[in-house]
Amino acid sequence: MGSAAEPLKVIIIGAGIGGLATASFVRQQGHHVEVYESSKFAKELGAAIHIPPNAHSLLRKIGIDPIAIGANPCTRLTMFASSGFKINSIDTSAGRKWEFPWVLGHRVKLHDALKEAATSAGATLHLSKSATRIDPHQGIVEFDDGTSANGDDSKPFSSGKSAFRFLVPREAVLSDPQTKHYASTDGEMVIVYHADRRLVMYPTSDNSILNFVCIHPEEETASKATGDWNNDATKEMLLDVYRDFHQDFKSILNKSNAESLKIWKLLDMTPLESWSDEKLALLGDAAHPFLPHQGQGGAVAIEDAAALGVLLEAGLRPEDVPDRLSLYEEIRRPRANKLQEYTRLAGEDLKPGQAQKFDVRDYTNYNFDHDEFDNSTKRLKEWKETK
Repeated sequence: MGSAAEPLKVIIIGAGIGGLATASFVRQQGHHVEVYESSKFAKELGAAIHIPPNAHSLLRKIGIDPIAIGANPCTRLTMFASSGFKINSIDTSAGRKWEFPWVLGHRVKLHDALKEAATSAGATLHLSKSATRIDPHQGIVEFDDGTSANGDDSKPFSSGKSAFRFLVPREAVLSDPQTKHYASTDGEMVIVYHADRRLVMYPTSDNSILNFVCIHPEEETASKATGDWNNDATKEMLLDVYRDFHQDFKSILNKSNAESLKIWKLLDMTPLESWSDEKLALLGDAAHPFLPHQGQGGAVAIEDAAALGVLLEAGLRPEDVPDRLSLYEEIRRPRANKLQEYTRLAGEDLKPGQAQKFDVRDYTNYNFDHDEFDNSTKRLKEWKETK
């Protein structure tokens, strides 16, 4: 890192949602930011992503309007049994109003907007650069091509589930008389429950595309699924796994196509003992990988980014960075761990008649009613008052 009179030099490993959001927030403090990405194009895969109020407000702070890039509000949540019986339908636009709405976006469009925001703010993006060694004490990163850069372990395990994911034009479902009523409402999320598997469907891209996540026991597709998001799957596999679902739902699944149909194993991880070490800090999936049952994984990574942007304030001396990263961990770990636990509970298989172990409204309020920029600003002020 630079001298006390200069902006810090911050190195970010990984140009995913969390890394790029961090680049934008840290650049707002005037620091030099270099982002290193192992892939050639640093491009997210084609799928949808939840942008809940706790992330929506933070994206606005770095100049990104999710609605302007095609994200549509989530207006209703409807739940069915696999038999076709409607369990419940909730108007998610009614009741408590958040400062910014819960919206459903396209991951590629969000990623492109984050890249544009970070690079326009002055961050430098380096592609095809894989980190092989990091020295947290000296702030040095070494790469697989022999180069290095100066900046001022728990293993994942199987959750027992895998998931198909794919996109279908909404019109394909609307044009079929058998299935059209499942997609007739703009912004409606549909979840279909079976004893040990579920189907999740919701619109994105201005309600023009339906995103599907089909979670099921991993042993039924073990030959194809790995922790990688990009494993090819077949329609035959999909229909076999959901063979006991009502014909309406099988007709919807039959509209999938090979081009977008992928499968991946859902991995979990016990909470890490530490997120930071001297000049090194973890964020996003590196610190707290999420299962997909709440749609909070990307949002919590953006919260991490906002916290780092607040704590690495302009004028910070290099020798003070370790203390700020320790404070970052102190602020962020409890919330991230609690959200991980909520996510595990939300994904548990329920026996007939068994209720969930928590009130959905409680965890929704905890998830959504949080502004990490304001929270970190408050916590930093309190911390300084003790020094």
